[in-house]
Amino acid sequence: MPISYVLDPKQRLVHTTVAGSIKVEEIVDHLNNQRRGKTVGHRELVDIRGVIPPYMTSSQIWQAAQAVLAITLEERAGPRAVLVTNEAVYGLTRMFATLVEDTFPIRVFRDQTAAEHWLLEEYVESSRV
Repeated sequence: MPISYVLDPKQRLVHTTVAGSIKVEEIVDHLNNQRRGKTVGHRELVDIRGVIPPYMTSSQIWQAAQAVLAITLEERAGPRAVLVTNEAVYGLTRMFATLVEDTFPIRVFRDQTAAEHWLLEEYVESSRV
């Protein structure tokens, strides 16, 4: 499976790793697994540096966003920090983030330290205001 994750229950943090070519169904399956595990509301660091071609098309990105929005309308999602290195994947991920960001906080990062800082410190602080 191209998506795997490890839960840190103490920090209410999910570390997700995506490797290989990814499909809409796999994103939806991942979120459904989180629903069953009651971790949708947790913070999530999503490392997609291992994604390889063929990349999702803009139409598939839209489909994935619509599926994610349908799930997160039923259960409030926690913030997501997505870690990328590839320029094409960065652009596609920003497209996805733009489609869903009104429903839950999501940011795309190229630097792991910055992603972790936003997710664990900056986002937490801004959500208390």
